[in-house]
Amino acid sequence: MGSKRRDMLIKRGDTTFDKILAHYINPEHFPLSETNSAILLRLNEVFALRLNHFSTQQILNKFVKEKGLSQAQVYADIRNSEKLFGNVLKADAEGSRAIWLEYTRDYLKRCKQKGDLNNEAKALKMLADYGGLANEDNPNFNPEKFENMEIHVNVDKQVQAKLLEMLSGGSVDLNNLNVTDIDFEELKTDEDDD
Repeated sequence: MGSKRRDMLIKRGDTTFDKILAHYINPEHFPLSETNSAILLRLNEVFALRLNHFSTQQILNKFVKEKGLSQAQVYADIRNSEKLFGNVLKADAEGSRAIWLEYTRDYLKRCKQKGDLNNEAKALKMLADYGGLANEDNPNFNPEKFENMEIHVNVDKQVQAKLLEMLSGGSVDLNNLNVTDIDFEELKTDEDDD
C-alpha cells in the first residue's frame, strides 16, 4: 500500500515544489535531495521573513544580495513559500480585521448597556461596513451593466464608404460629407413629463 501511495504522489517530471510538498506530506517515503533541501530552507526563510513583516521587495533585495539568486528565482521562492505555508500578510490582515470587529461588537454591547442610541447606531454601521454586510446587498448595484450587449449602429452609405476607405488606406477626408440632414426621433425622459 505504501508504494502505491508513493507512486500516486511523485511522478517523473514533477516539479521541485511537488517534491517538497510530497516530503511535507510523508517525509519517510519522500526524502529530499541536497538541492531540494536547500530550496526548502529558502522557502522556510521566506516564511520567517514574512512573519517579521518583510515586504516582497525587501526579501528580493536580501536574497539577491546575500544568496546571489536571480530576481526570477526569488519571486518563484516567494510564490512557492506562500503556496506551501499560506500568505502570512493576508492572514495577518484577516486576523486584525477579526480582532477589530470583536472590539466593535464589545463597543456595541457597552452602548446598549448605557442606552446610548447615537453611538449604538454608529457601532452597527461600523459592523455592517467593515464586516462585509454592507457590500453584499447594495441596492445601487445593477448586474445588467456588466452584461455584454450587442450594439447596432446604422450608418449612411456615403459615411460607410468613407470608413471602409479609411480602414483600407489609413486616412480619409471627412470634410466633404453631407451629414447635417440626419433623421432623428426625440425621446422623452421622466424629467420631461414633470
